[in-house]
Amino acid sequence: MEVSNIGEVVVITMGELFDAVVAPQFKNKIADLVKESHVKFVVDMQDCRLIDSSGCGALVASLRMVEKNKGDIKIARPSPQARDLFELTRLHRVLEMFEDLDGAVRSYA
Repeated sequence: MEVSNIGEVVVITMGELFDAVVAPQFKNKIADLVKESHVKFVVDMQDCRLIDSSGCGALVASLRMVEKNKGDIKIARPSPQARDLFELTRLHRVLEMFEDLDGAVRSYA
């Protein structure tokens, strides 16, 4: 997991796995960034080959935290496996998804 900024938007680039090991790290990173007054997030999932229920739970918990601070989390470049899981769990109705990183970042303008 790597964190970078594009203007006011925090881009979190996920590694190959978003599972029970990574999920707590993700939630902690979001919590730390929210404490620093960041509220615009894009999760870049281009390299993420596997997301499980723990990863989905971390996204939902983090989204709730961010929304309490009037922010949002958007997904960029979801892998086919991630897209299928988001549709199966209906998370695609909660998390806005974009085919490219620039589109996700620009959506905050």
